[in-house]
Amino acid sequence: MSEQNKKFILRWFDEVWNNSNENVIDELMHPEAKAFGLGPEPLIGPAGFKPFYKIFNDAYRDINVTTDQLFTDGDYVISLCTVKAIHKETGKPVNFTGTSIALMENGQIKQAWNHFDFLTLHLQTGKINEEQLR
Repeated sequence: MSEQNKKFILRWFDEVWNNSNENVIDELMHPEAKAFGLGPEPLIGPAGFKPFYKIFNDAYRDINVTTDQLFTDGDYVISLCTVKAIHKETGKPVNFTGTSIALMENGQIKQAWNHFDFLTLHLQTGKINEEQLR
């Protein structure tokens, strides 16, 4: 099951993010899935995840998520990722890292804990500047 879960997560990043295939979200994400770390509250199911997905895709183009390392522990898949994209408003490239831990159930993501370096992302786009951090 571990290898199957690894392939599933690679498919998630490739189809959903790298190929901007929003339609596959309904197939790969459980209707009651909880996604943590993408906003102040958990995103529930595809219906809760899609607004985040659309906002990110509206702000960035040429999104490419590379899975640098994958680890499994039972039904959990831990992904260490690098995300590269172009900020549409400024044309600036962005490059940041993150970790995602997904709990798989019956071939779908049931829960996911996401820890991406959004501070670095916002520094690169100018949304936050280094002076604000001092």
